[in-house]
Amino acid sequence: METLGIRLKQLRKEQKLTQQQLADKVGVSKTSVIYWEKDENIPKHESLMLLSNALNCRPEWLLTGENKENAVPPNKDEAYISSLKFKSSYENKNTVSIPVHKNVKASCGEGVANFLEEITGYVEIDPNFLKMLGIQAKPEMLRVIYSAEYSMWPTVSPDSPLFVDITPVDTSSIINGDVYVFLHNGFLRMKRIFISYGNEKTVRLQSDNPDKNKYPDEIITKDQLNELSFVGHLESALVKP
Repeated sequence: METLGIRLKQLRKEQKLTQQQLADKVGVSKTSVIYWEKDENIPKHESLMLLSNALNCRPEWLLTGENKENAVPPNKDEAYISSLKFKSSYENKNTVSIPVHKNVKASCGEGVANFLEEITGYVEIDPNFLKMLGIQAKPEMLRVIYSAEYSMWPTVSPDSPLFVDITPVDTSSIINGDVYVFLHNGFLRMKRIFISYGNEKTVRLQSDNPDKNKYPDEIITKDQLNELSFVGHLESALVKP
């Protein structure tokens, strides 16, 4: 069965690029390319777009192998999203409904403890589009909320929709450096979490905003981490320009 890794490796070799050269073009490590070609990891949305640009192919072909005849865009300078056809939910049965919580914003304040019960609508999305965004969570475990301010800029801009995986978070299995949404002192917050190893037993809650005077890192203990009420793991953010 042909996979993303096989297509990536084949196209890289056709263009006579080493793994290091491709990594340099995309702005990642050589290890990332190795993992992609072995199908041990799937490129996130941004990396997928950069890969398709570096290899002059369409991202949906690289991801799914579909539309092989249109794998290479006709004009390298042409700006395109993907060949997505938007249909009504009646026409397209291959969609999933994801609950939207329009009135809930990460870092917005109090009174959000039961927000999962307050659904303002649903968004119908093709599962293939979720894959293009780099989302690996089960669609039924996804929720859409919104960001509130600039603490996670430039990764997340204010009022950007956030796809959050609400699968219960085991703090012993947190992915170091990933972004999580949690309740803390009545506030819904979103931070990148770094857990120290060894004897330090500390946890760093980091904002992506480089202005550390306004958005300083916070250091807590692992015991305090276990006291946080996790909402879920940030899978993707549609950043507003």
